[in-house]
Amino acid sequence: MSTVLEIEKAIESLPQKEFWQLVEWLEAKREAAEDAADVARAEAARAEGGSNVSWEEVKQEMGWK
Repeated sequence: MSTVLEIEKAIESLPQKEFWQLVEWLEAKREAAEDAADVARAEAARAEGGSNVSWEEVKQEMGWK
């Protein structure tokens, strides 16, 4: 049996309370990974330099105002 199938079978056999604890843990890990990616993108954008753009300018360029 492949590792993925073994993991699926183990998850399916969890009691409901433990299953939802696992879901919450996975969601927290996903959110942390997304946050880390956002920080990395922001740091890369800052490293590019250039001038700052105001929120008002961004809204105008996007046609939101």
